[in-house]
Amino acid sequence: MEMKQEIERVAKLKVQDVGPTEENVKMKVMVPLLELLGHKREGLEFEYRTCGGGKIDIFIKNVPHDCKVIIDTKNYNENLNNYIEQIKEYTFDESALLAVIANGTEIRIYSPLRGVAFERSLLYSIKIQDLRKESVWSTLSDILNIENLKNRDVLKKIDERERQIKDAMTKEDQLRQKYEEKIENINSDIKTKEEEIKQLRKEEKSLAEELETNISKIWDTLGLPFEPFISHPLIPTYKKTTVKYPSEPTKARRVTLQELVNAGLVKDGQTLYFYHTRLFQDEQAKIIASSKKLLYKNKNYSVSGLAKELLIKYGFKHDDHGVAGPLYWRTEDGKLLNDLNEELRKQRGDRR
Repeated sequence: MEMKQEIERVAKLKVQDVGPTEENVKMKVMVPLLELLGHKREGLEFEYRTCGGGKIDIFIKNVPHDCKVIIDTKNYNENLNNYIEQIKEYTFDESALLAVIANGTEIRIYSPLRGVAFERSLLYSIKIQDLRKESVWSTLSDILNIENLKNRDVLKKIDERERQIKDAMTKEDQLRQKYEEKIENINSDIKTKEEEIKQLRKEEKSLAEELETNISKIWDTLGLPFEPFISHPLIPTYKKTTVKYPSEPTKARRVTLQELVNAGLVKDGQTLYFYHTRLFQDEQAKIIASSKKLLYKNKNYSVSGLAKELLIKYGFKHDDHGVAGPLYWRTEDGKLLNDLNEELRKQRGDRR
């Protein structure tokens, strides 16, 4: 009962109870939770220096070499997304099995999974307020309880979670492939229909001019002037018939790589990875904002042009139609270039 009450107490902590700094989070949130998970303070090393010169807030001692755990805390309301690269470096510096990053509201637990980018190797994201739920506490205990680390039972739990995550990634890729193919076909149809509409408008204009010429000939035979489609005292009023097309939605303005860089959504020189049904780790291109191009194998390409070439190269495309290039490029942290474009469009008011 005492343990349950202590879990409840930590789960209810607010920023005014903890304090805003990472030191507050470490001593008032993470250390009490570790103690509830069976860790003694003397088994925790604070301000631990990594091999690469980084500083980890908590290092768990006295566990097997292949069960190393590092824990980094951040300010109470800090966005943990900003520190994934940092915790990744610490993890590989120390060959850690588990890397925990936490603020005052969330605990994220990573473990490097085979063949999976680190940012996708997130085992669990736990809201601190949910720790009072038995199932959530059980999950945290399975991974971080001192006995599960010492007897290496945690390895089985991670293997099981890895299978679940990889199965979910396979399903995601299958779903993306299904929908991206549909989207690509629709984009191709749109381009075809835009050409058809353009041609129809040319024909409309040509017919209107032909109509005007023929009417003019009628009045020429009487020696009377003809002012097309304008009322004249000696000519019956002629009302021009116009074809009304459905109003077209306003197209959002194109987003350039320079705009994305200026907005802080990407960096000049940042690496993008080709993505279609899966991530092609070896197909990398660097953003060259000044030229609005991607640098690939020492040659500059447009985002869509390079995507099209790679789709053809890997047998995903067999025609010469253009493609929506931003759908096929991802950043290292898993963000699709198309989503970043949409985010910028919302910022500048192109999207409601």
